[in-house]
Amino acid sequence: MTKAYQWMVLLISVTMFANFLFTASLGVYKTIHAFSIFWKGGIQAKPGLEIIESLDLFLVALVFLILALGFMKLFYPDFSFLKKINLSWLVIQDFYQLKQLTWNAILLTLLITFCTQVLKSNGVLDWPMLIIPGAVFLFSVSSKLLKH
Repeated sequence: MTKAYQWMVLLISVTMFANFLFTASLGVYKTIHAFSIFWKGGIQAKPGLEIIESLDLFLVALVFLILALGFMKLFYPDFSFLKKINLSWLVIQDFYQLKQLTWNAILLTLLITFCTQVLKSNGVLDWPMLIIPGAVFLFSVSSKLLKH
């Protein structure tokens, strides 16, 4: 039974890594598109909005990468490739550390998503737009409570 779980974790990690690659590729595409907008229309064409959207995609990609590497580090600690990855912010020894790191990355992603929607709205803010800041607030409070 243990082998089945290990294969399942490996499949999940590979799938999340594929999601990371796909989302990062979309972020690169959005960035190139922003530069083409800038070259064609200048600052008046608002290329900054595309750049912020690409930042949002890169942050979502980072969440996928953190989860993929985190699961691999937890379930396959002797994997030779993972021993070469020694990032100070990616030290994961249990699920709590993985959850905290993922939680903070999702918080930042939600904040950038809200800023993008505010910029897209051109100053007209509707009530449904308060869902994202409410989610950021709830994530922040629960993250603070988990630390104590």
